[in-house]
Amino acid sequence: MEYKSTFTIPSARIYMDELSSVEQDMVRLTFLRYNRMKEWYYNQSYNEKYLGIPFAVDGKTETALLKEHYRVLYGGKLSDYYVTSLFSSVNGMRKSQKELLKLAEQERMQRQENRREKADSLKERLVRMQAGKDWLKAFGRYLAGKGTEPKAPSVQKQGFTCSSGKLFYRGKKNQLVEAEPFVYERELEKRIRQTKAHIAQIEDKIRRTDEKAGRIPSRITFGSKKQYKKKDTLSLTGKELRAWHQERDFARNRIVNFSGRAVSPDGNYLCKYDAEGHTLEVTMINGEKILFHEVHFPYRGEELAQYLKERKGSVGYMMERKKDGNGREYLIFKAALTVKKDYLNYSTSDGVLAYDFNYDHIAWADVSSDGNLIKAGVIPFTLDGLSSGHAKEILGVAVKKLVSLAVDRKKPIVREDLDFVRKKAQMEYREKRQNRKLSALTYSKAIAMVEARAFREDTAVLKVNPAYTSLIAKVKYMKLKNLPIHCAAAYVIGRRGMGFLEKLPSYLNCLVPKTQKNRWRTVFTHAKKADSSYFRKNLPVWDKWKQFDANVHNYNENYSLWKESYSMQ
Repeated sequence: MEYKSTFTIPSARIYMDELSSVEQDMVRLTFLRYNRMKEWYYNQSYNEKYLGIPFAVDGKTETALLKEHYRVLYGGKLSDYYVTSLFSSVNGMRKSQKELLKLAEQERMQRQENRREKADSLKERLVRMQAGKDWLKAFGRYLAGKGTEPKAPSVQKQGFTCSSGKLFYRGKKNQLVEAEPFVYERELEKRIRQTKAHIAQIEDKIRRTDEKAGRIPSRITFGSKKQYKKKDTLSLTGKELRAWHQERDFARNRIVNFSGRAVSPDGNYLCKYDAEGHTLEVTMINGEKILFHEVHFPYRGEELAQYLKERKGSVGYMMERKKDGNGREYLIFKAALTVKKDYLNYSTSDGVLAYDFNYDHIAWADVSSDGNLIKAGVIPFTLDGLSSGHAKEILGVAVKKLVSLAVDRKKPIVREDLDFVRKKAQMEYREKRQNRKLSALTYSKAIAMVEARAFREDTAVLKVNPAYTSLIAKVKYMKLKNLPIHCAAAYVIGRRGMGFLEKLPSYLNCLVPKTQKNRWRTVFTHAKKADSSYFRKNLPVWDKWKQFDANVHNYNENYSLWKESYSMQ
């Protein structure tokens, strides 16, 4: 079986002011003409797909129309290799847009579901608050001698209790708060108004989102929407319109793609790299050639040289234009290679190495062939407050350590097959602190880095269903193996990757009948409320879920009070 992996190798900077004035003009001309042709071709394709306006007319092919449009604009001939690059670039954009629309639709549906659940929970809370307000009114009439004494309130129905003329309710962080009845009534009226407004806001958002669902997608904004919107804030930034135009044009015309060709001796007809002399010959869009000297690929450059020497296939190049902190313009060339291998280590006969990725560490577990734990550990890192480049470097070091653990043990890697769309959609109504952690946690970037590194080391990466891995770790293995929660989760992931099934622990067995399907789901609805430290205790065997829930509730209260008192010391 053949395995493939595509990766990109960036070159070192080539400053534009080190080129001759003629070469600089040709490079800028190539950026301008290529991107204008790309925009025109994309808009024609968009019109044909979504507006029903045909692109190819009078029996002409798209290639002929591209060449004709170039000749009308610039009066020259467009090379077939540039036409191929334009086709490849625009088709890639359309494919990416299609995938993004698919992901956006999935995210929209998940967000709508979350909004409806949030609205329902707010309505339930509103019913309790209304009942509490009615009780307070009845209590006020009783104190004024105009009615009978109402029944004692309950937390479940009114949201508070009353004793000796004082009200008691749960405030922030589940703390018990004492209040005067009439003071609390005014506070309750304020909460009722806010809750009604919140429900109306969510329902309006649901309606507007459903209305947008049937619309055709908007066009791609070349140069980014963020850059385009800066035009509306020129008066605030003090910039002139001419400066904004220059920035926008630079952002729109900063990338040129050169499609690779396997039949070419150099893997590409427009870019020819000499690894020994470190030169790169590039054919510009007007047919002229520029020879760039001292072009080095510091990262994996030896692999590119070996790839070209053995003529393994095509090499795609991308020429990108940027500016440094001083406004000095430079170029970067990026080579894209597709490497093929006949062997990856998929064998689980000696066990696996599983990992659980978290926002500040990677927890890993070494699992033997019979499913037992050999060793577990943590690879710590910090991404808070770092730039994207620095964070990528820190993450790369951690990933390298993880893959080295698997390579040294000659075992494949196992990870969870996570749904990032669902995770992102669920962030809307979560706590801000938790959302910041999830945003800083670059799941997709880390997964891509692990898979790329593992491929280089001939190691396979297996994916498993992530359902209830943390729950199983919490209620079953955390105390049994004396592991932190995330290392225990990595252990569960490894066992699942080897095909082992997880049974309920003995202290939960009698609560869920053995004939019941998906027993872990029932446990999840109750155990998700418990802190992970709760399952490190010597737990009794319960007969009913009520006993379990009451035990968890009492522990959570005592544990929160202990943490509060400990933090005050």
